[in-house]
Amino acid sequence: MNMLIKNITNLKTSDKTAILLCSTNKILDIKTYKEIYEISKKIFQTMEQFLKNTTVNCVGLLMDKNVYLPSIIISLLNLKCPFTYISAYIPNEDNVHMDYILSMNEDDIKGFKRIYELKIDEVATIYIWKNDNTTDNINRFDDIFCSVTTSGSTGKKKIVNIPYYCIESNALCLGKVFKISSNDNIFWGTPLSFDPSLIELMLALLNGATLTIVPQRVYINPPALSKTLFDVAKVTVLQMVPSVFLRWNEHTIDKIFQNSSLRLLALGGELFPKSLLKFQRNKSVLLFNLYGVTELSCWATVYQIDENTTDDISIGDCLNETVLKVCDEDLMEISEGIGEIYIGSYTRKCYINDEPRDSTLPIFRASGDLALLKNGKLYYKGRKNNVIKRFGHKINLAQIEETIFETFGLESRCVWSQQHKKILAFIVIKENHNIDVKERILDKLRSKLIHALPENSFPDYFDIIQQLPITSHGKVDTNKLETFYTISTNVPNGNVLHIFINLWCKYLGVSNGDTDYLNNYTFFEMGGNSISLMQLIEEFRTLTNNQYTDEIIAIIFEKKFADCVNVVKQISKKLVCNVECEKSMDFEITVKRPKIQPGEIEILWKYDLKACVDSSPLVFKDKDNNLRIAAGSFCNIFVILDKDGKEIFKDVLNGSIESTSTISPCLTYLYVGCYENTMYCFDLTKGRRIWEFKTGDKIKSSPVFCEKRNSIIFGSYDKHVYSLLSLDGSLCWKTEVDGSISSNLLLDETFGIFVTTTHGTCFCLQPMNGKIKWKYPCGSPIFGTPYLLPTSQIVVPSVLGVLYCLFSENGDLAWKFQADGNIFSSIMYYHDRLVFGCHDKNLYILEVNSAGCSLIQKIWLDCEISSTPCIFEQDTQEIICCCNDGTVHFVDFQHLSVMRQIKLPGAVFSSPVVYDRNVYIGCRDNNLYCLLLK
Repeated sequence: MNMLIKNITNLKTSDKTAILLCSTNKILDIKTYKEIYEISKKIFQTMEQFLKNTTVNCVGLLMDKNVYLPSIIISLLNLKCPFTYISAYIPNEDNVHMDYILSMNEDDIKGFKRIYELKIDEVATIYIWKNDNTTDNINRFDDIFCSVTTSGSTGKKKIVNIPYYCIESNALCLGKVFKISSNDNIFWGTPLSFDPSLIELMLALLNGATLTIVPQRVYINPPALSKTLFDVAKVTVLQMVPSVFLRWNEHTIDKIFQNSSLRLLALGGELFPKSLLKFQRNKSVLLFNLYGVTELSCWATVYQIDENTTDDISIGDCLNETVLKVCDEDLMEISEGIGEIYIGSYTRKCYINDEPRDSTLPIFRASGDLALLKNGKLYYKGRKNNVIKRFGHKINLAQIEETIFETFGLESRCVWSQQHKKILAFIVIKENHNIDVKERILDKLRSKLIHALPENSFPDYFDIIQQLPITSHGKVDTNKLETFYTISTNVPNGNVLHIFINLWCKYLGVSNGDTDYLNNYTFFEMGGNSISLMQLIEEFRTLTNNQYTDEIIAIIFEKKFADCVNVVKQISKKLVCNVECEKSMDFEITVKRPKIQPGEIEILWKYDLKACVDSSPLVFKDKDNNLRIAAGSFCNIFVILDKDGKEIFKDVLNGSIESTSTISPCLTYLYVGCYENTMYCFDLTKGRRIWEFKTGDKIKSSPVFCEKRNSIIFGSYDKHVYSLLSLDGSLCWKTEVDGSISSNLLLDETFGIFVTTTHGTCFCLQPMNGKIKWKYPCGSPIFGTPYLLPTSQIVVPSVLGVLYCLFSENGDLAWKFQADGNIFSSIMYYHDRLVFGCHDKNLYILEVNSAGCSLIQKIWLDCEISSTPCIFEQDTQEIICCCNDGTVHFVDFQHLSVMRQIKLPGAVFSSPVVYDRNVYIGCRDNNLYCLLLK
């Protein structure tokens, strides 16, 4: 009896948790060791009827991870029947020779006939399918545990047949190195088609530990994944490919290392990222570098990284029954220098495709990896096929990546495009930047690298991406990166769908080959945010020279990927690129700006919040009549400053802050929401948090105060409006609406609460109980806050550029106005005029009267506008408008011309706030600015 079966049998009466299925806010399902034993016995008895007296090549498992999968694998192991994971989206190779398939749904499988339905419990049924044709018993191996398909990173894709002993020996050895115990909770996160998933499974089951799995929608969304693993499941052991781990931002990684349940992180499958060495780790958190190849499954070496490791990281020492050697180009073993790694074993042997066995000789597999052998230690130096010949010189792309890291501290990936004969460099910067800012950053990167790299190694092309695309095995998808270059430099007419899909993948860091199983998820469910989505839209427009993508914008915020693809297919035939015509139209309707006179604007002070400041500041006076400025940033910092920019109060919340905080009428309490789904209340007199309230998703909406009930009301991305008692945060009511809520609410004690959603609907709710009074469909997402006119009508700005004016008592349409671009700005109202910014780079001035509204003027400001304008009233009346590129314009309200301007160092999405002669603005250079208008 093998060790796994023996251990499961010993635990057959145990109520110890064997596997958890968890989501972002709760445990969805649990199976104990007793239950997985009983289920495996049930499957064994059924499958034995079909398999007895026959020789079976392989059983295919057509399913995602689920709580029944360990039982299925245990039963097949007991039957000495090999298995392979197969995908509904990727055709399985013929030479796996499957006789049966087990699936969790009843969808037909081509070439197979359903022969049995095994009901496991009230929830699950396993469907058993038999191959319609007789399979050939080619090289049947009695002790094969599993067959996997390699990713192709070490050459051509191939089928690797893995004996049970090979995996068991590897898992037992690693279990001792990692000190795995029954108290551990191991994330079973590696894709099933990648052999490290077998190690995760075996480490848990051999040691009586717990496995944790998550739904696919959680796995593909980095913020949701970290919350699920460490807040809900309390995972202690994490084995990952570095590219998957680096999907998390620096703040999340910092939290994982210092303040989470994690005790062990093992990274393997790619070069260990040096960027992780800069993070402070809790002393109890162990860090390991793993190295191996599927062709000798699974891991060959392990190296523990301690707090003193600062330089090159060794791939470590060989695990049990594994030997390594390094050979030069003539296949001669070397004792010093750079060569290719060969991995071998006398006992742990895997068999590729249909190759014959040889029980006496060790099998050595060429890894395709280069390593430096120095003083008896091996240091990974990149893939062998990453060494190219250019201009007569050998160039190692991994060394370019290393130079980029040493120069800037940034992760990157370099690709040699054989088709274009170019070196392509993709540098990872996780912050969102518009196209203009990206170009300035790239210019700085290029200018520094010219001096840091040899001339023949200087890349031909640079791009900034927020995350590297990964394959289904979790490794960097270099083919996808080359595609990014292709679509940015060569846009074929009529291939709009190709561009759209590739940009979707680019901004989410997913592989083009994985889009089939992502069809049922929205951009946000895959981990995107509103800024990266707008970057996608803007780049889509740039690449297609198209200004008519309103149909896409109307659905992209809410619809699933498959729905978006269908819309793009339909409109791609209609796209006509005629930039010159559009420019001439813009010239005709846009007022030419006079020459700007120099004005007196001074940066009085700035405060560094360590990450982008997109939230608009709250400016207020406290009980002692002291001026205070409150703001938050993307690295979770929330501060209150005095009039001189000095810190009065600081706290680090659990998530990014994009909303403006709200002060209570008594000036004692302050409320702010964050991306980690939480609304916070601070007592300003005590200088501390007094309560927190969790919703089901992030909070970008600022709370409004309802004095009648002494409550705050706000919206969440979980599609609910919440009313909480302001003193203790207890729930008064919550109301579900039809979409996520990004904008602030508008509260009028007479008419109600006006709520707008990313689905494009305006709701009016009763403040006391949250009941819906009326709703109006605007047809496209709404990010701006509604405005209540003195006529008791509300004006709602929609993304597609339409302003809707509705009667507040019943929601009937009074009038509407169409702008020439997308609107993300809220509305400013001043002296019977509506003012808002637009993505057509114009500031709009409308006059409102009883009959409707009319356009007075459009003022061209050179860049898209997302923030809300405000008014400055002192000696003059000026509209203050911030463009996305960081330029702050001051527009004379009477003459409607730009009088002065100042350029901040970063992009601006924060709306300006005026007090006296000071203007307060958040910026993407991580600072909150105070400008003095002289």
